[in-house]
Amino acid sequence: MVHSKTYTAKLAIVALAVATGLLSCKKDNGVGPSSSVAKISFGLKADNASIALASTGGLAVNSTSVNAAASLINWTEGTANVNKFQFEAKKAGIKTEIEVSGSNSINLFAVSPLLFPAKIDTGTYSEIEIRLALAAPINNNIPLQLKGTFTKADGTVIPVELNVNEAMVLKTEVKNVVIDATTDLKTTFTLHLNKIFSGITAADLSSAILTSGVIVISSTSNTMLFNKAKANVVSIGGHEIEGEHHGHNGSDDGGGHESGDDHGGD
Repeated sequence: MVHSKTYTAKLAIVALAVATGLLSCKKDNGVGPSSSVAKISFGLKADNASIALASTGGLAVNSTSVNAAASLINWTEGTANVNKFQFEAKKAGIKTEIEVSGSNSINLFAVSPLLFPAKIDTGTYSEIEIRLALAAPINNNIPLQLKGTFTKADGTVIPVELNVNEAMVLKTEVKNVVIDATTDLKTTFTLHLNKIFSGITAADLSSAILTSGVIVISSTSNTMLFNKAKANVVSIGGHEIEGEHHGHNGSDDGGGHESGDDHGGD
């Protein structure tokens, strides 16, 4: 009987030792940060805020390319109500999608654009589309709003406001991006404002209806101008992609990016 108890005790000790060993192995092989995951951030900004308008036809251009007597639009404020950013691409032939929620009050003219981060697997991505979804109007949140001034050729200055108060999706395309574990990728969606009034002339704005002294362009005010501007919005998007390397020993080898030309979207 004594021998039986001793044998049982030895089995218990062996079992405890094995269990302890298994737990130790699990902890040693466990949960460190994965080296195959990097960070991608999405942002939004606007450029080309000063625009010279043709007098009777043609496209608007940057104000720096015309004389001071031209009719000008100068945007000074801009906000966007972004429902989400989307990154869609192929990696090794397999479709990959990333979706990040935006914000209802993104300042388009902020010195440092607000960034919305997400995680992304490392590797080479191709056939990339970056989408920006402007949310439907809720309360006072307008999907896209621009404020500024319209200066006539004679020097008269009139406040102007564009309210794109409908949900829309904008997109751009990028050729290839290579992401490694030491690279944080920042992709900024850029709205080229010199394109938003394409097909709208100084004469059109001069004859626009004023609301309390302001040229308000929206779905309910100066609707002809609004429809032209809205049609342009889907094609004013471009992109900037930056790879910020970290964790190297003085070298950026092994990571990088190649971006495509700016494209608008349907």
